[in-house]
Amino acid sequence: MTKPCSKCKGEMSMQILDPFHGEEGDLKLSVQQMPSLICSQGHKRFIHIEFAAQLMDLMASPETFSSIPGAAKKGLFRKHYHCPGCDVELPASPTGRETLEVVADLSNAEPFKVVIEVPVFQCSGCGKVSIHSAEESGRLAFKATEHAYRSIDIHPT
Repeated sequence: MTKPCSKCKGEMSMQILDPFHGEEGDLKLSVQQMPSLICSQGHKRFIHIEFAAQLMDLMASPETFSSIPGAAKKGLFRKHYHCPGCDVELPASPTGRETLEVVADLSNAEPFKVVIEVPVFQCSGCGKVSIHSAEESGRLAFKATEHAYRSIDIHPT
């Protein structure tokens, strides 16, 4: 049995949320079919206290972005990104987007999907597409997840 809603004291039941979205900088994400506890008044709560942090950790993980090569960051005072294929300096602004589908298989929950649109940079020398870095993309995805949570007003308790 679950604890009652902290706002209205109503009974909470497990439900699948409609897709919700967040963005940070040029990165956008959509959380799809995430399980949640919801009361009859529509108040939402994560299914357990660690759930929100587990998803944010998954989004921040460099492994989440490992399917797209990361650029090399060079420069002493002003950092520039260089193609991982031919070392040509990459454009300052994104030249496109790549879509990643991540399965979130978190503890005590049915797996659900997060679709991430990440900015990419195409090399003018060899045409290879890369992200600036997995760490930078992870920071953006972490913050985008936080914005997504706020957009649907979901809480840990």
